[in-house]
Amino acid sequence: MRNFESSNVYVIEPQSARGKARLARMLEVATELFLRDGYEQTSIDAILVRSGGSKATLYAYFPTKQDLFRAVIDSVVFNSQRPDEFDVAADARVVLTEFAASRLRVVLSPQHRAILGLIIAERERFPDLAAMYLERGPQRSHCLLVAHLEALRRNGHIDIADVNEAAEFFIGMLKQRWNAQLLLVAAPAPSDAAIREHAERVVGRFLAAFARQTH
Repeated sequence: MRNFESSNVYVIEPQSARGKARLARMLEVATELFLRDGYEQTSIDAILVRSGGSKATLYAYFPTKQDLFRAVIDSVVFNSQRPDEFDVAADARVVLTEFAASRLRVVLSPQHRAILGLIIAERERFPDLAAMYLERGPQRSHCLLVAHLEALRRNGHIDIADVNEAAEFFIGMLKQRWNAQLLLVAAPAPSDAAIREHAERVVGRFLAAFARQTH
């Protein structure tokens, strides 16, 4: 049984391979339609027609449309938040650049932009989903970065008085270039080369600003 903790949805996972495939297909189609058409314009009947499932099967897992929507949002956000491994012993520039590029690839991806737009559009109806996204996305990235910067400070690699403020500074520089595009414009995502170049430039300026002073 999988517990979608933030949205209080419990899904009893099928035991058979056929049942698991049916559930996965229904979630796949529901995700596609919710992200494309929004919550109101997506019907249960449309999901069933596209997925080939039955109402009895769908309602056995998701008693209401709201439950299905919560499960879709939970699944997309969960799968996009891969754990970031920080190696304090490794070169700080390399580690921070990889973190920065990884975060940009996620937030600038078409699926993430669609899910963020949907969460914003439905935040009055589903405030728990907006809170879940904030916790698993921006807040989680911030906490990971703060912990790493604190470790770098303890080891004498950087000179930072306030690691929380420094983390906000870093993430602000990282996202500002494409922030309006992310939220407002249906433009294609930047190339991986452009993302990498921007990440390297941000990390370079950040480390220069907080370089450990030697006398």
